Amino acid sequence: MSENIKYERLSNEITAAQDQRGLILTTDACLLAAFVNKNAKNRICELGAGSGVITLMLLQHGKIRCADCVDFQADMCDVAYDNAVKNGFSDKMRPVHADVLDYKTDKLYDAVVCNPPYFKSGDGKKNLSKQDELCRHETSAGIEDFARCASRILKDGGTAYFCYNPQRAVDLYAALRSAGLEPKTEIYVYPTPKHRPSLLLVSAKKGAASGLVTYRPIFIYENTPGGKPGEDYAKIKESMSIDILK
Repeated sequence: MSENIKYERLSNEITAAQDQRGLILTTDACLLAAFVNKNAKNRICELGAGSGVITLMLLQHGKIRCADCVDFQADMCDVAYDNAVKNGFSDKMRPVHADVLDYKTDKLYDAVVCNPPYFKSGDGKKNLSKQDELCRHETSAGIEDFARCASRILKDGGTAYFCYNPQRAVDLYAALRSAGLEPKTEIYVYPTPKHRPSLLLVSAKKGAASGLVTYRPIFIYENTPGGKPGEDYAKIKESMSIDILK
């Protein structure tokens, strides 16, 4: 195992290896996993899966049956495989070394989960590593590519779950509709009630009619960043479900 790989406890049941040169477990990943509707029969695909932490959380909470974790970085697929074995999910979690630009599957998925890069190439802060750059910026694939891939591998009526930068909400919605994925639910996430939103969660259904439901917002902290967690966020993180918002 590379010296850049460190283990982090996600819960009492799960410990995950993660490459410290790239993105590690974040609020985004926890909320995206909570956003996915529970269906223990579902076979899903996590696009841009990295070390597979979102899939690990979904499996640990019994929200899905099994998952393929697609990433175009071979070393991250190796980390995801290690996580699957270490946490007893080697029969339910399959890393796939592939590119969203051309990934296809003979057996379509019930759902797709995706936490894509938020920034256009050259935008945002300069990063310290190639891995971090690939995770944060559209250097190899843009939101349109992730949406097209999600639509290509989904069953008719299947659901795609995305988390994204609120400042690029229009780009996300345009990409989803262009790919035949109709936005159905959205949640804006705020650091505190006094801040602008920092995250947008969107579910879209393949081949569905128009009609978008907006759930009440999630506040990560009650008043001060790093202070007391917001009541809804604390409950969502513990239950790994957004049902309290419905």
